[in-house]
Amino acid sequence: MWFENAIGKEKIKFMFDNELYIQDIEIYSFSLERFSDLKFRFFLKNIPKKHPDKWSKEGFNAISMEITFGDVIQLDITGSRVGFSCSPEIISLKDCSEIKIEHESLSLYCKSKFLTIDAITPYIDERWD
Repeated sequence: MWFENAIGKEKIKFMFDNELYIQDIEIYSFSLERFSDLKFRFFLKNIPKKHPDKWSKEGFNAISMEITFGDVIQLDITGSRVGFSCSPEIISLKDCSEIKIEHESLSLYCKSKFLTIDAITPYIDERWD
């Protein structure tokens, strides 16, 4: 799984029974922060069958996920926008993590020392109702 060695992977284990797929997700934003951390925010339309009960009570139609590639080793970006759906390739190994996004609007590759799952929250997107 893409999150196998990520810091905070327990969120996915407990909230979604260890399954959270990242195919056809919307890349909302990314930014280079602190000294060399690349932070992403994605919106996921495909909601796992198992999710927190309290989310259903509050209502949602998507998931907002924030992840950070910490201590960037290599970063290559070509393109000019976000706000599109893609299926990023994310690899999380013990000694490094990588993300690769290929889209007509953006080509991005990042290799970092680690991956952190910062937040996974319910989200209501009016475009998808």
